[in-house]
Amino acid sequence: MARRGGDASKQVVVSVVGVSGGEREKGVTGLGKSCLCNRFTKPQADQYHVDHISVLSQTDFSGRVVNNDHFLYWGECLRVADDGLEFVFQVVEQTEFIDDASFMPFKAGKMDPYIKRCCATKIQSAEKLMYICKNQLGIEKEYEQRVLPDGKVNVDGFLCVFDVSQVPNRSLERQVELTASILNNCLKTKRPVVLVTTKNDEANEVYVKEAEKLASRKEFKGNIPLVETSAHENVNVDCAFMTLANLVDRNRGRIRIVPFYEAARHRKEILDVATDAFQRLVRTHVLDYRSIWASTSKKLAQNPDFIHYVDLFGMDQAAKLFRRHVKKLKEEYLQRKVEGYMDLLPSILREFFPDLQSLEDGVWSSSLSGFSSKSYQDQICLL
Repeated sequence: MARRGGDASKQVVVSVVGVSGGEREKGVTGLGKSCLCNRFTKPQADQYHVDHISVLSQTDFSGRVVNNDHFLYWGECLRVADDGLEFVFQVVEQTEFIDDASFMPFKAGKMDPYIKRCCATKIQSAEKLMYICKNQLGIEKEYEQRVLPDGKVNVDGFLCVFDVSQVPNRSLERQVELTASILNNCLKTKRPVVLVTTKNDEANEVYVKEAEKLASRKEFKGNIPLVETSAHENVNVDCAFMTLANLVDRNRGRIRIVPFYEAARHRKEILDVATDAFQRLVRTHVLDYRSIWASTSKKLAQNPDFIHYVDLFGMDQAAKLFRRHVKKLKEEYLQRKVEGYMDLLPSILREFFPDLQSLEDGVWSSSLSGFSSKSYQDQICLL
């Protein structure tokens, strides 16, 4: 772990590993390594992507983002510990890219099996660009371009991912076997390791129990903490990385690992408070049902409640709540108009039909023409 900017900041290089390969190894979907990295390095809702691909064309594999490697560089981000110490994280993800023509892993240099290769502590790739999302491949110049500093990193610690959701074509026994091998190889590097369970928002209790048993195996001597996360819900993601950072910095004690249910409840409270604040903001500033989102969002763009809500939920969700509010304003406006018409109707009827005799005289047709006269239209328009 390197110091950066004096004693106030420390740099930690994290390698995220876990079962990778084709469908035979990982099933029809991945374990969530990319989503975990994405959520940590770019936590804002509009920068989080749920789809990441491991099956590539030769052109995309050779581009500067993948760079003929079986790892991704996710860039760096800053986090501040409870005691004020700053950690600058550099994140790499070890994976295995599949050729979309042969459906076999791309050949890239010396190809050790993934369970061995993923535990490398010295990683290098000249001019490799930071990965952002799958749409970036092939049009890299249209996205922010950050190069892997010096073309190399030395890994300080590992996050080993274990998916606790049930995935078709993935054997639980096989995932446990491969993950155990990866953990053993990571420990041989003398770097700290944290076992991170992913997709706890869709957890299968059997898988959760297996992960707990895996972390507590005697061979690991209690050296592998377990953190339960959900990248989609953004629960305990920071906790996983900060737990590892505290293990890397041996002068610091272990931080408390919050159980998933507790962290999820706390996360919901944050979301509820942000939603209430944003709705109050909209109700205060948007009083006309004819308001449009483009001008309203521009007007509120610097408001802290607006910024916080968009960070948590994204601009589309903010626009959705705005449209819901405007729809309610229009419904209330129309209701007031109807009520105004109903209030006006008795006086108009009394003017045209002052007594029962006028009704019996059959003057309804002439009364209708009277209703449409300009004087009555003017009264109605006043509503």
